[in-house]
Amino acid sequence: MLVLLFSTVEDAINKLNIIKEQLSTLRERYGVIREKLKINADVEEKLMKLGFQPSHQVITVQAIPHALNIHIAPHSTWLLNKLNAINDNINYVIGQIEKVSKYLSEIKDRNASVMVMIDYANKKTRLVIMP
Repeated sequence: MLVLLFSTVEDAINKLNIIKEQLSTLRERYGVIREKLKINADVEEKLMKLGFQPSHQVITVQAIPHALNIHIAPHSTWLLNKLNAINDNINYVIGQIEKVSKYLSEIKDRNASVMVMIDYANKKTRLVIMP
């Protein structure tokens, strides 16, 4: 969950645009990594069809409230799936920031405080405007 607090509407609009730009840059960088991983994932898939099993080591750490799996040498396909999930979250947050910015630009009281809560896991967004 992403929780952002701003002292004014103008501050919120400006900083949300900065955050959106930074997330867009991050998405582009992940895109380059994803393209390289796709090649490795394709090679892994072809090797598996030939009968080879790529090495994959996982250490399980018992922790409260649940066990953690630490992947030492993960498959490219597994990494690609994780990057795709991260990319989906980034896309959701960017989309919500655009919606919130558009709504805030129509508000007349520019001195109101703003709180934005973006829950990218449950796909919910809340906007609170406090006079």
